[in-house]
Parts: sequence; C-alpha cells; structure tokens
Amino acid sequence: MKKNFCLFFITLILTLTLVEVFLSQFFYKKQFKYNHNNRFLLYEEGNIFRNIDKKFFTYHPHKKIETSLYYFNQDFVKVYNYSIITNNYGLVQNNDLEEKIPSILFLGDSFTEGQGNGSWLNNFDGKFESYQIINGGILGTGPQQFLLLEDYLSKKIDIDYVFVLYLGDDFRRSTYYHGEKELLCLKNYKLCKGSETFLGFPLLKKNPNFFLSQMRQNRFKDTTKISFKLIRRAAKTWLKDLYVIKIPLSYLKNNFYQSKNKKINSNFLAIEKLINKYQEKIYFVNLKQKQEIFYNKDSYETLYAKNFILNKTKNHFECDFEKNLEYFHTFDSHPNNRGYEYLYTCINNILKKVEIH
Repeated sequence: MKKNFCLFFITLILTLTLVEVFLSQFFYKKQFKYNHNNRFLLYEEGNIFRNIDKKFFTYHPHKKIETSLYYFNQDFVKVYNYSIITNNYGLVQNNDLEEKIPSILFLGDSFTEGQGNGSWLNNFDGKFESYQIINGGILGTGPQQFLLLEDYLSKKIDIDYVFVLYLGDDFRRSTYYHGEKELLCLKNYKLCKGSETFLGFPLLKKNPNFFLSQMRQNRFKDTTKISFKLIRRAAKTWLKDLYVIKIPLSYLKNNFYQSKNKKINSNFLAIEKLINKYQEKIYFVNLKQKQEIFYNKDSYETLYAKNFILNKTKNHFECDFEKNLEYFHTFDSHPNNRGYEYLYTCINNILKKVEIH
C-alpha cells in the first residue's frame, strides 16, 4: 500500500512538472516579473497630497509637481518623468472648476488620473459640449474612495453625469489618507526610510541615483533575514505562480466562487450608492489591465465586478487598449503615451454614443 502511494505521488509530481514546463515554454509567453520593492515613485519635495477630513485625499491645489518613476532591473531604469498640474480642487487637470456649470465627473484610479503621462482628460480642453469636465481620477483609489470624492465635490459643484472608469484591482482597495511620516518624507527626502510608497526628492536640482540606492538597500534589509514567515510567504507566492496551480484555481474562482472579502463587498456597496444617486446618468467603463491583455483573460475581480454592475445597470462599456501590450510601459503596469491617447479616443467615442443633453 505504501509503495503504491509513493509511486502514485512520484508519478503525480513528475506529470505536473512536465505539464508546467510545457505550459511555461510553449503555451504561454514569457512575462516580466515585477517586484514591488524595486519600484520607486519620486515627487519633487514639497506639499504633494492633502488629506480631507481624515478620510481621503487629493493633491494640493494649484501645483506643478515634477514626478519620476524608477524601476531597478540590474540598474535603475527611469520609466517616466512628467509634471503633474493640479487645479483649484487639487485634481489633475489644467482648468479650474466652476461651481455653477453642469458637469461630467470622471471617477477612477491612476489610469483616470493619467499617472505616468499627465491628464489625458485635458484633451477635452475642460468641456464636452456644454458640460464641464472634472478629472476625479486619483492614484491608488477604489470605489469607496470614489464615493467619498463624489460626495465632497457634489456639495460644491453641479454634477449632472458620472463616469466610473474601473479596473478589477480597484475592488480590493480600501479608503486611505497619507500618514504623517509619509508626508514628512515627501517634504524632506532626508526623512525618508525607504518603506514609503511615495518618496520626496529635489528632482529639479539633484540626480536621485544615490538616494534610490539607499532606499532600495533599506527596503531589502528585512527581506535578507531568514524567518519561517518569509519562507512561507515565498513558498506561497511560488506555488500561486505555477500554471498547474494558477489555471485550475482561476477556473474555479471565475465559475463557482462568490467572494466574501470585506473590501470587495464594501466597494460593491459604494457602487450601489452611486447608481442609486445618479440612476440613468451614471456610466461604467471597464479598463483592460496589462495582465489581462497578456493572458487574454479578465481577472476574477474584473469578472466579479462586471457582473455586479451589469445586474444593476446596462450603462456599461469597455476600453480594452486594443489588447495591445505596446500601449503600456515595459517596467510598469500603467499606459504609456500611446495608451493614454487610445483611452482619450475610447472615452470620447463613448461620450458621443450616450445621450447626454
């Protein structure tokens, strides 16, 4: 009995190994593996973000903020560099907002903001027909934060229509605002520890390479210490990345699993509140993610969110970036200049299709 079990186990392991090798070498394309610890987002030192009611945040109003993203791949690679222009509400767009003009509010995350390239919504020159355009896209946010921003803006501005541009990943995000340590780091790079998501640095005066090396060294200090927790986390990541695990797991999740995740359900509730408020004047646009284009398949979160939204409203569209990976940065998941040009065209076409009057 023991011999049969051992033989079965060895045969199973060998079979799975052969299947994994076949899938990784012949069926799926090679993909660059990101390590978040190698990603460094820098802002010109100063007041960058402002917290509102200790619930959510925007940028500081009327600012021009130099920003750069670096990725370490054997050496530091500059992924992008541009200036963020904010208006009187601390939103990323050139035009200031007026309170008594009927408006179209675009809610979303970094894709809507235009991270990596600047606001693509500026291509509308502040208006669509007789409506004021509002760029409510803020990096790292999800539907709960979309709702807070909409509530904040709608108390001051006449919002007639809302467009929610969403990624599947947005539905695993909570609301957040910036802690004091991170804000201090953004004001003075000498106070940065390396663990911060956003780092300040005098980009206009100094080369950041030495600073980046220090920050990377600090980030990897803890990861060099061997511990059971670290080994367990590494093993879990390795197993989840295997195609023989990933493919059946994805199938089961997409077809049978109904999430009880608190973040997802809270974000669904936020979406429902927005729909109840705007009724037929709210539209949803799913933006295809780089990973989804690579695998030619929507993520579980995207499918789950899409089904939820479609059960509430038929005002739903998609911008799939023509399923072209060349519309994205090599060392980042955000669209490049071509990608944002496509996104503007896609949204402009949607605006022309819907009955806005």
